[in-house]
Formats: sequence, C-alpha cells, structure tokens
Amino acid sequence: MSLVIHRLRRVDSTQAEARRLVESGRAEAGHVFVADEQTEGRGRFGRTWLSPVGGLYATFVVPRRPMLPIASGLAVLRALERFGVKAGLKWPNDLIVDGKKLAGILIETAGEVALIGIGVNLVEAPLEMAFSVRATGGGVRRGDLIVAIGEELERGAASEESLRAYREGLLTLGRAVRVTVEGGETIEGTAVDVDAEGRLLVETRAGVRKISSGECVHLRS
Repeated sequence: MSLVIHRLRRVDSTQAEARRLVESGRAEAGHVFVADEQTEGRGRFGRTWLSPVGGLYATFVVPRRPMLPIASGLAVLRALERFGVKAGLKWPNDLIVDGKKLAGILIETAGEVALIGIGVNLVEAPLEMAFSVRATGGGVRRGDLIVAIGEELERGAASEESLRAYREGLLTLGRAVRVTVEGGETIEGTAVDVDAEGRLLVETRAGVRKISSGECVHLRS
C-alpha cells in the first residue's frame, strides 16, 4: 500500500481533518494526515493530547478489520524498534517506557474505514508522566517513522503470530491492574491474558472478567 500523505502545519486535530476529508470523499484508505501542531489533539475517553511542535501527530486511514487495537499498538511498537527505541505496551495500546507514556493511539470509524490517530512524543514529554524518544537515547525522523508505521500497519493483519507478538510486548500481563469500563464500573485484579478477540482477562476474587475496552491502570505491587 502506497501512502498518500497530507502534511498540515497547524490543525485542530489530524483525526478531525481525516474525518472531514473521508466523509467528503476526498480521502480513503491509504491516506495519512500529519500535522506539525494540533490545537485540539484528542486521546482516548475524550482526553486532551498535548501537541507541541516536534512530536508526531498523525492519523492513518485504513480499511476496517478485526483487532485493530492490537494491530495498531504492535505496529507502532515494531516501527519504533526499527530505530532502536525499546518500549512496552499497556493494554490496549499505549506505549510506555519506565512506566511513563511515550505514545498513544485513538481508533475511530468513518463509514467503511477506520481512523488510527497516533501521537508520539519525539522530542519532549509535555507531561510529568510522559516520556520522549529523545529521553530514551534514540532518534528518528518524523517522516521515516510515519513510513515505518504505515508498513507495519499493512503487515499487521490479525493472526496468531501478531497476537503472540502483542502478548510478548504487553507489560500489563501478570500485573495487578485497575480497569474502569464504560458506565464507570471499576474492576481490580491480576491481568492474566489477552484472548483472540483482544479482550483483557482479569482474574478477580469473583472469577475471571473479560474486558473489551476500558481505561487500564497498572497498580504498584
């Protein structure tokens, strides 16, 4: 898949711009929207994603397919590894280093395509609990990383191999966790596995819960 890259200097969010152009018929699968700066960057659960100049802020338009949260997290992990940046995954697809957030992913749908919004702190960490590629001692040009992520997304269709690789990179497994799911319910226990549908399996006092989506926090031992 060849990428059609839309380069934007300043935008409300690449996710919003991608949706506007997809819905107007001016963008389709294979298009990527990249901004130098976002004024209204968004993360999961409506959170603000701070987007100072120097980071990677991109939305990849891809065909809708199963297990995109796993495929996207694994794609960014593998793309960063190409440039010597070692990170781990926190379920479902945050990338972390030393317990701090290096990159985040937001997945939304627009008709027959999915919008994969990816933010990577390349130069600076805008929050205390964030990390940057520069702080890892690694370095990567934004354009090179965009191409690498695109290549990994194309190869990352759901498979036993990708699920196995995802599990290997998932720092959540074996950890005590607290997961807040839709409706506000909080589930605490030990993360024991991820099933073939990408659900996190949490062993609680009442038995094993299968969680499709939620906000996961790693608890200290």
